[in-house]
Amino acid sequence: MNKISKKELFDIINQASFMLDDITLFLNTHPDCREALHAYKHYKEIRENAIDDYTSMYGPISRYNVDTDNYWDWVNKPWPWEGECGC
Repeated sequence: MNKISKKELFDIINQASFMLDDITLFLNTHPDCREALHAYKHYKEIRENAIDDYTSMYGPISRYNVDTDNYWDWVNKPWPWEGECGC
């Protein structure tokens, strides 16, 4: 598998997050819609996989993804939301 760029992974995370937010709003009024529930599960999996890939290749994307086994150094790098993801 080719190494996906930081920007590509960050875009996937943002797009999947948007879809999850949108589907969540729909599910608030249609909680039994199987199609929406399936879509929610699908985009949640895409987002989780992209975050796992991003974290393993480029470092943590949020404080919840920090690996404290080595060193607390994630604050020394540009944070993804600062617009300096190497794009």
